[in-house]
Amino acid sequence: MVFNITLIGKTNVGKSTLFNKLIKKNLAIIHDSFDFTRDRQFGVLKLKNQNVNIIDTAGFQFYNNQLDILKKNILNQTLIAIKDSILILFILNIKIGITEEDKIIINIIRKQSKEIFLIINKIDKIKNYQYIINEYYCLGIKNIFLISALKNIGLQNLKNKINNWIQSNIKLKYLNNFINKKKYSINNRIISIIGKPNVGKSTLFNTLLNKNRAITSHISGTTRDTIFDLVVFKNKQYKIIDTAGIKKKNKGSKESLPIIKTLQAISHSYISILIIDAKHGFNKKDIWILNIIINSGKILLILINKSENLSLIEKKKIKKYLYSKYRIMKFFYIHFISALYKKGIKKIFSLIDILIKKSNQKMKSSQLTKILYQAILKNPPALFQGKKIKLKYAHPGGYNPPTIVIHGNQLLNISKSYKRYLINFFQERLCLFGKNIKIIFKNTKNPYL
Repeated sequence: MVFNITLIGKTNVGKSTLFNKLIKKNLAIIHDSFDFTRDRQFGVLKLKNQNVNIIDTAGFQFYNNQLDILKKNILNQTLIAIKDSILILFILNIKIGITEEDKIIINIIRKQSKEIFLIINKIDKIKNYQYIINEYYCLGIKNIFLISALKNIGLQNLKNKINNWIQSNIKLKYLNNFINKKKYSINNRIISIIGKPNVGKSTLFNTLLNKNRAITSHISGTTRDTIFDLVVFKNKQYKIIDTAGIKKKNKGSKESLPIIKTLQAISHSYISILIIDAKHGFNKKDIWILNIIINSGKILLILINKSENLSLIEKKKIKKYLYSKYRIMKFFYIHFISALYKKGIKKIFSLIDILIKKSNQKMKSSQLTKILYQAILKNPPALFQGKKIKLKYAHPGGYNPPTIVIHGNQLLNISKSYKRYLINFFQERLCLFGKNIKIIFKNTKNPYL
């Protein structure tokens, strides 16, 4: 059984700041913009006697227009979080006080029969704040806490009270079943979903999880933060990370914050899935994102989404075109899916497992040296200023990314084109799909070798 504690409150009361302070990580993006947080963000709150899930939510807001699908989806995510929680931390801004909307929100929580801790935040902004607390007892909430999330005031007391409340009110036999009754090892099955805005990343995320975990809409840039969840497929557990759409923005703009989080997600993951919109094709922005993933040294899987109306012949033509026009894509799997209509989804997990298996295959020095000689025989390196470049032997230099070390003489004078030829040759002979190999050239100190 999973124990969830959810942070609820209107926009800009300090939920994300408190969330980050409680989990001791900068997991949620903090921004002054109205309604910046949208999706539920999960973290682990480490208490004295147990660990629990803590969930950051979007600013609680109501919508009058039934056509405002985005606001409706955001509110639904918050209501799901309330329903799935054992305890609600309802946060107010002491500078604003209690509003009629706050009373409505509290009633919504009470209808779910949830315990409420009232958190009065930003007390560092008010003098003599201890005299204001009496105003909040009218809400009928027993447990009231005065804190400043930003200044770390009152947070330890809050955590102690949460720990004591769980010990007193929740059956102990459930406490050690955090996340799942059956434990799985994630190891290298950490997957990030990457791509431009509005290509269907969050739809794929929800489809893989088989639930509405992320907010989706036709509006570009709906996802602003990275969120993750766990899914089990054929007795294997995968950690899936949904990310904000990558687009070039000016430094310091609020759009640059999600990009930083997306880059962190790529760094954290073992495999990155690049989503391409079949309706818009593959363009320079996709190449730019592709290179970001490749340069990070991560395994890459390319999915072409929204392909439900493409015939088999059209898919083959697209693959052939991409492989011929962009040589760099020759060593990456391209798979067609429809996240919305759940087509081609199951094969994603099998492709992920294939890529992981291939990335872990061991390379032997004898095997690499043999391939090196075959490459030289087929296409020897050009002379440099009348001197012969000698490639003598090769051995493994690492596996993430796959690295080959080649020894010889005059290696600093090898042309870029010949380096690319060797990379392609090794990649083909070793069948290393999904990941670019790295070659390191080392001049042999002994000239007689």
